[in-house]
Order: sequence, then structure tokens, then C-alpha cells
Amino acid sequence: MVGECVPFAHELPPLARIVEELRADPDARITPGVKGDRLNLADMAAEFRAQPVAEALRRPFALAHFSLARFDAPGRCLHGFTAAVLDRWQAALRAAGFTWERCYPIVFISGIGCATNYHMDFSHVLAWQVYGTKRFCGLRDPDRWAPRDVRVNYKVEGFAKPAAITDADAECFTMRPGDVLWNMLLTPHWVEAGSEVAMSINLSHGGLRLNGELCPHEAELVAHRGANPVAVRS
Repeated sequence: MVGECVPFAHELPPLARIVEELRADPDARITPGVKGDRLNLADMAAEFRAQPVAEALRRPFALAHFSLARFDAPGRCLHGFTAAVLDRWQAALRAAGFTWERCYPIVFISGIGCATNYHMDFSHVLAWQVYGTKRFCGLRDPDRWAPRDVRVNYKVEGFAKPAAITDADAECFTMRPGDVLWNMLLTPHWVEAGSEVAMSINLSHGGLRLNGELCPHEAELVAHRGANPVAVRS
């Protein structure tokens, strides 16, 4: 996405400072980040926090934080982010006829050569690459690998990348600082960092409607949950 599709810009402090501040927060999710065929959400926060930040950044890790508003305050690492990025993005969505039930930022920081392995999101994601390089891979025919029954019953646990997927099946993009990519809800993908620590900020959207209409994947998920209320609670 380029041009008027990216109506925001914001200068962030050095990456080491961001990591230092985010990792100190008890709500930071810090996991191994090791490449594999599925997400590995094992908690390694205590180990990561115990290391000097320079040493921690040289080791495998994946850091995520889903509650960033607390860091947008004077003296904090994301001061000014809401006004410069989130508010401008939401204004552009409204002007184009979109509404939503939720729209909020998430930080994802991956160690050298680390990955967010094969998974799907219950959200539409605008991924903005800030530091380093990431390789974002989806599938040319996502419905082949995640048909409707898989999508509406998706759970992170046990969702693994099929061994039959080949390079020819993948649609991959190398994301460098400043690059922006849109990924649709409930489509399989994985993201790999390059030869340096890499950070992206994702804007997560749920209940996103254009002129009142949900996208097909979200509409089918809403219909499924309405018809299967027990599945929502499980």
C-alpha cells in the first residue's frame, strides 16, 4: 500500500529503547520466536527481562504488546502515536465509507532470523514495517488450505502449516522500513525477520464494514457464531 492509502507517518525512538520499555510492562508477551510449522507461545519473559537489552536483542525472541495506549504519553516511547497514526488512519477509513467495532495498534518485534509462524488472525491487519526487514508470506489460494470449515472453527492450538505447501503456493513480500501491507481476516500467513531485529506496528480491525457490509470471511464467522453459541464460549 502506498500514496493516499497510507495517510500517516511518525518518527519513533530507537528500537532498543522501545524494547526496554515494552518488555518491562507485565502485559508484554515474550516468546521464543523460533521458526517452525506453528505458533510457539511458550513464555520466556522472565529470561528475556533478566538480560541487558543489548544482549537480549542478540538472542532469539518475539515480543508483542496489545495495549499500547499506555505508552502514548509524555516521556513514553509511543508519545504522539495516536494522533499521528491511528487518528489519521481512522479518519481515512471513515472518509472511504468504512465503519468498525474495534481498531487498535499492536507492536510485534522479532529477533534476528526469528518468526511468527503459520497462523490466522481474527482481524484485518494493516502491517506497518518500522525497523529492520520482515518477509510476510501468505498463500496464493488461501481457501485451498483454509476452507470455510477450517476458518470458522479456527483455534491457534494445533493449527500447523501443511507439509504439502511449496514455495510456489506462497505469496511473499519483503517489507522494509516504511512499507505497509494489508492482510485479510482468517487467511493463513507467516512472518520472518531478516538479519537484524525487526519491528512492525499492526493496526488490528474487527467488525470492519464497507458501506455497512462485512467482508465474506467475517460475515461467515459471525453467522457461524450466531448459529453455534457454545462454540463462542469454548
